[in-house]
Amino acid sequence: MRVFVAEKPSLGRAIAAVLPGPQERHKTHIISGEGNVVVWCAGHLLAQCMPEDYNPAHEKWTLEHLPIVPTDWRLKLTPKARELYNTIKRYVKQAAVIIHAGDPDREGQWVVDSVLEQIGIGNTPVKRVLISDLNPPAVRKALRAMPDNAHYRGLRDAAVGRARADWLYGLNLTRLYTLQGRSAGLSGVLSVGRVQTPVLGLVVRRDREIANFQAHPFYTVEANVTAHGTDFTARWQPGERAEPYLDPDGRVIDKAYAQSVATVLTGQPGQVIACVSKPEKIPPPLPFSLPELQKLAAKLKGLSPRRTLDVAQSLYEQHQLLTYPRSDSLYLPQDHHAEASEVREAIAQTLGRDHHLAPLTDAADLTRHSRCWNDSKVTAHHAIIPTTRALFSANLSPDEHFIYSLVAHRYLLQFLPPRELQKTVVDIGVPTSVGDERLQAKQALEINAGWYAWRYALVVVDVADKATDEPEEEGGAPLPTLKPGQRIEVTDAHLQEKMTSPPKPFTEATLLDAMTGVARFVEDPLIRRVLRDTDGLGTPATQATILETLFKRDYLEKQRMTVVSTDLGKALIDALPEFVTLPDMTALWELNLHQIVEGDEALAHFMSSIQGHVEGLVEEGAGGWVIPEALKRNRTPPRKATRKRTSGKGTKTTTTHLCSREGCNGQLRRIKGKHGFFWGCSNYKVGCRETRKDGRGKPAPAL
Repeated sequence: MRVFVAEKPSLGRAIAAVLPGPQERHKTHIISGEGNVVVWCAGHLLAQCMPEDYNPAHEKWTLEHLPIVPTDWRLKLTPKARELYNTIKRYVKQAAVIIHAGDPDREGQWVVDSVLEQIGIGNTPVKRVLISDLNPPAVRKALRAMPDNAHYRGLRDAAVGRARADWLYGLNLTRLYTLQGRSAGLSGVLSVGRVQTPVLGLVVRRDREIANFQAHPFYTVEANVTAHGTDFTARWQPGERAEPYLDPDGRVIDKAYAQSVATVLTGQPGQVIACVSKPEKIPPPLPFSLPELQKLAAKLKGLSPRRTLDVAQSLYEQHQLLTYPRSDSLYLPQDHHAEASEVREAIAQTLGRDHHLAPLTDAADLTRHSRCWNDSKVTAHHAIIPTTRALFSANLSPDEHFIYSLVAHRYLLQFLPPRELQKTVVDIGVPTSVGDERLQAKQALEINAGWYAWRYALVVVDVADKATDEPEEEGGAPLPTLKPGQRIEVTDAHLQEKMTSPPKPFTEATLLDAMTGVARFVEDPLIRRVLRDTDGLGTPATQATILETLFKRDYLEKQRMTVVSTDLGKALIDALPEFVTLPDMTALWELNLHQIVEGDEALAHFMSSIQGHVEGLVEEGAGGWVIPEALKRNRTPPRKATRKRTSGKGTKTTTTHLCSREGCNGQLRRIKGKHGFFWGCSNYKVGCRETRKDGRGKPAPAL
């Protein structure tokens, strides 16, 4: 018997669809012909045990228990997972071969591996299938190449290492800082996370830069230049003599000095130092990764990162119109190019001839190979593109239609010619009574628009927005062809006064961009390089959840299109040691996790270093804190048990009880499960796993 263990039901059904019949479909599995069985998980069926699962005494938060470091890491079934788990267990125990069909990333690797390890499969061989497109041709192709699952041990270990390290860091530091806060008179929980806290720190620091910003004027000098009867404009380039009059960003802030330069330049002859003119070809933007898709969807339609991910996931799982969406890659395998004709036809059928992308569909030249087809740059999964499946667009919601159109537009651009520019830079030397000055003129003339002519094919863009797209030096009359040594004359030079502007507040799109490109906010060159080579803060699959968590905890809030920190968020950053609020540690973790995937680092060594780091933090403690009054004022008081009544015939009363887990403040609710009633916490989605047996309509005492 061959048993396929898929990560999700949708993937399981896609696999079963290409297996031989006859088929018996059940709630938790599908039995196919020729001894094939498909079972599935529903994401993580197993969760990490909590501190009290290892030691009941840890249910109470005390400094004496810290650091809490499990000696034998364990997993436990998540709520409602037992039926799926038992189905998988029943069939893998009978299997001659097991096929691991988790998603093609490190989390997908661990989802299935953890279940197989928990069950215990002995020496049963395990193969691995990597499926990123649920359409039958793509699934059949994937099933023809199934290497040993052992080849992906590094992916599994990296996922385990990330999860365990986050557990050690998050749980211990949250308890440490919460307890230290309470000793200073603060009630409630100071939640700390390796990723969420540095993200909050980014926003708080940006908000304070804006609040403390003081605008000041700066000055430039524009010169009108003539050469052989041709006039053009050049800009003064401040030299060594100007250094005493510059701000840290190299702008002239002394008006009198800038005016004196304009005065001495006017009417002066000079000569061309250099004139360089060369063509430049700009390729179309690469297909989407998830972060790039989320950023553009937020910019164009204001969709939250979570909403974009959910819609893309629906287009992948339910409609099978997009490939795997949780991708960090911008590239495609070479052999995908052979499917271009089918993909284009699927786009045309799905969107219809009346859609604004129809002309672009016709313009695409499928013989072109853009830079996106590059096997060496494809990671565990490739960029998000449309599949070869077509579906009448009336079956899609407005958001699904929008996201599909975005992805289709970016894919079709790969089959258009590059944008061609002719770029010219002219450097001019002008001797004056106080010394030599330098002028520079730049220009980029468009020779062929190529794909750039279609950049607005997707949405109607305001003319003002289009204008901001163009660099300053683009357009205008062509610069004359000049040679070094050629004489020129400055007919006029005039002062221009401008004002510095504050940094822009974050939007969800720019915050996602900052999380991915967090290297630019880091001063240490090594840390900056590591962050540049990794995902940054969080992964494409987790970044939306991180932002969602910060909003739910009232650390961040939206003000129209911008994202700002609340008083509570600012106060939390003030209360924590600075290093906890910086992305440096994430960089080092991601470097080590990448090394684990590549086989250059061992999981045990990584965990040993994390444990030592956490132990050091706990030993140092958080003494000397001054808890801001704002943090004390903003904490939500514990909620009391509530009673809710529903109207209708008769009266139905639902009672909740305060969750007893330290620092939770959630409510235990009576839930009907498969084996009867039990009590679960309302804060389950944010990490509380408190459950109690039902004792005559009340939560049974904790064991």
